[in-house]
Amino acid sequence: MLANANFINGLWILLGIIVCYLFVLIPILIYYAIQHMRSPQLILLPEEDWNDFLTEKCKIESDWAQSMRYEMVGIYRWQQNFILAWESVNDATFFQVTLSPYGRFHSFTTVFEEDYSLVTANDRESLIFPAPPRRFVQSFGIEQTDLLSDKHLTAVDDLMKIKHLQLREQLPCFEEDYLSSIQQQHEHVRSVLFYPIRGIWWYHIGRRAKFNRPIDLQQAVLDN
Repeated sequence: MLANANFINGLWILLGIIVCYLFVLIPILIYYAIQHMRSPQLILLPEEDWNDFLTEKCKIESDWAQSMRYEMVGIYRWQQNFILAWESVNDATFFQVTLSPYGRFHSFTTVFEEDYSLVTANDRESLIFPAPPRRFVQSFGIEQTDLLSDKHLTAVDDLMKIKHLQLREQLPCFEEDYLSSIQQQHEHVRSVLFYPIRGIWWYHIGRRAKFNRPIDLQQAVLDN
């Protein structure tokens, strides 16, 4: 009987931990994540500190960017992350490498006229929050930069055909565009009623459902 009672008590404790994780911890984490977006700051590293990133930590990405005619914009620090940014000579696209305590992530961002943009990344975290109007976000579990770039360019072509979007003639300042996108995300999420609670679905279901799936062009036309 004592063994059975201990087993049942253990199940109740496990259930309590799961409930606290789902309905207490996740909403708190979502709330504070959004609060950190309120006044984001990028710290540009001095150029003399770039060499370690470009020749060692991110040499593969640096060589790829150079071969694809991307020019270095800068290396920044945001919270615990280091962000390396390049801009394309050929079109209105940024290439970004983020080094975080959780890993290395790549993304491409193309900006269009009328404040439209497309982000293609390779991390699920980019899909946690609902995208603001006129921003399209997709993410794939792809490590190869070439393949991720191909996915991005395909979506760019689709948006230009389906939505009749036009590329910006001149890229905005990376720092201003990056900070603006974070602030827009902050404002959009805060406009959602009970967003910390809704974050339970976004974190556990939404980001997994959208991962490895290209943007839904039909839905994009309806929503934007």
